[in-house]
Amino acid sequence: MIRNRIFAATAGLAALVLAAPPLAAQDTASEAPAMMANMFGKAEPLTPEQEARIPAAEQVVARIFPPGTYARMMNDMMKPMMDNIMGSFMDVPLAEIAKLSGLPAEELPPMGEGTLREVAAILDPAFEERTRLMSNVTMQLIADVMVEIEPSYRAGLARAYASRFTEAELADMAAYFSTPVGARYAAESMLINTDPQVMATMNEMVPTMMRVMPEMMAKAKEAEAKLPPRRTFSDLTPAEQARLAELLGISVETLRESEPARENTKSS
Repeated sequence: MIRNRIFAATAGLAALVLAAPPLAAQDTASEAPAMMANMFGKAEPLTPEQEARIPAAEQVVARIFPPGTYARMMNDMMKPMMDNIMGSFMDVPLAEIAKLSGLPAEELPPMGEGTLREVAAILDPAFEERTRLMSNVTMQLIADVMVEIEPSYRAGLARAYASRFTEAELADMAAYFSTPVGARYAAESMLINTDPQVMATMNEMVPTMMRVMPEMMAKAKEAEAKLPPRRTFSDLTPAEQARLAELLGISVETLRESEPARENTKSS
């Protein structure tokens, strides 16, 4: 049972990352703007002095984030990186993936030396091609979105530079970025952090995460133990039961009848 849940969770995670359900996306598209309007917080208004520096800041931003930067980043850097990540994950032994459950070693089910790639090849011979196609579509859609929001991002960068640097500092930057070496540095500065030479160092992250994940899960469980237990429906007051039913759009009776099923699910 645990093995089934681990495999299902692993396969499900990959599927969710690579292919969000189109119908679900359509259903929530109209609600998403309101739900996520302040997801990243709100910026404080600039002072009049900072506003006056925006034209100078825009000259700097035009150098460090020229049009098309997002497209280059997605096509030249991010897609190969995601392909490598997915490919590496598929070759991790299932026994190692099982350790990510956080269960003590003695409670882990016995597993062979097979990898997720080998299992997928049996269950779905076209898995790698299917994954590649979905990855390409997903990355292209993300790239299109990033290109669309690029002007807004560039405007945000200009406001950030205007708020952090003086007129003289912005002028010095613009002067440097006007030189041959400055222009080259500016054009590459936003992309260099995703250069293969930099990203290759992230290879160290996977074995490190595998090593610390059980400890992380144990500490999270220990911290959670200090909190009061989750309440069941029967623990709620009549007023809370009524409010919960109203929020979920179902009747109190339906919630009461579903409680045993939810308890069984939680304990499985």
